[in-house]
Amino acid sequence: MLNQEKLSQSKVLQLVDWQFNRYLSMQLLPWLYLLMIIGAVLLVGFLVAASFSSSLWLGLATAAFSPLILLVMIAIVRAALEYLVMAHRTMNIVETMNALPDQVAKVEGRVEELCTQVEDIHGTVTQLRPLLRSAGLPGRLLDSLRKGDDKEGGR
Repeated sequence: MLNQEKLSQSKVLQLVDWQFNRYLSMQLLPWLYLLMIIGAVLLVGFLVAASFSSSLWLGLATAAFSPLILLVMIAIVRAALEYLVMAHRTMNIVETMNALPDQVAKVEGRVEELCTQVEDIHGTVTQLRPLLRSAGLPGRLLDSLRKGDDKEGGR
């Protein structure tokens, strides 16, 4: 219960965030959708009532078409809100793409470090190669690997 109170307090504080450090629109969107549907129902109800007060036949015609009118209004509201959601997601993708150069620079630095280490290892192996050849280690290692492959292949 205490966490829910903190959460509601933080949402209230987010409403008065004059610097817009955090986007609240996505969290309020379901409520906005509900309020707009209620508004559409009230507007159609008002239109039907106004039509009946004008004339019985106009009221019946408006009442007959009111479900279609309500459906169109709700579809328009839904399409507009979906457009807002799509714009918000696009904005998130763009923000992620803005962070990519920094991430690439970090990776590039790590790759350069690895290349330096590989070059150091290659230099060390190059210097040790005559010593290893004189001891016959590379040949013995290759022979033992070949024999191991032959034994596994024969099984």
